[in-house]
Amino acid sequence: MAGVRYLIMSLWQVPDEETAEFMILFYSKLLIQKDIRQAFSDTQKEMRAKYDPYYWAAFVLVE
Repeated sequence: MAGVRYLIMSLWQVPDEETAEFMILFYSKLLIQKDIRQAFSDTQKEMRAKYDPYYWAAFVLVE
């Protein structure tokens, strides 16, 4: 894992617009919450309410 504790990766190609939205939401939540797992989970929940799983479920947090 190249010396990192966490890695966010995509299991399939996601369109750029939804990827950007996911990452902006994630990093905004991470700056506030300081908990990567919770920020990732909250981002997934928010994207789930808005989009089909194709646009958010590809992203996984690897520890």
